[in-house]
Amino acid sequence: MTPDEFEDNARIISGDPTWSLASDKQPMSKPFDFAITFGRFNLLHNGHLDLFKQMADSAGEIAIGVSTGPANLGYRGRADVLLKAIRAAELGVHAGLYPKLQPFDMVDVAEPHDPSRVVFYVGEDQFKLAKAVSRVCGFATITIPRLTSSTIVRECIDSEDWDLLAGILPASVFTDVVKLHMS
Repeated sequence: MTPDEFEDNARIISGDPTWSLASDKQPMSKPFDFAITFGRFNLLHNGHLDLFKQMADSAGEIAIGVSTGPANLGYRGRADVLLKAIRAAELGVHAGLYPKLQPFDMVDVAEPHDPSRVVFYVGEDQFKLAKAVSRVCGFATITIPRLTSSTIVRECIDSEDWDLLAGILPASVFTDVVKLHMS
């Protein structure tokens, strides 16, 4: 790679169009190496996508634990929708999906990383989980506000409120989410 190509790549990665090898200014590093979350993700919505974007902004790699508990829709269908939405969102980081029964199963995914460089993201309804993860694993935790829910998505599909649904689902997976619920 030539110095010019390196600078071009650094500008893209850092988001700083002025970055150059000649300046003292280096690309900003992210506060964490690895960001984790865990959830059901039964019907993907914009709140989930916002979560993934926040994770990508804070770490160079993200891991999304997808619950395999019996109360969920099938893993494969949910994983297909998640992957399609993540690709369309162009997060700029490696994102992996991990089928897991419960949140603490995600600890093994983070094992190669220094716990002080790992952050666990949860929705505000999972505050107790965040406290337990911090205490047991030593990970930083970030609680984000809930923007919407899969329950609201189900209600919109069942009542055929397509206009409201269009505002809460990522356009890239709109039809996929509807089909997943209807299956």
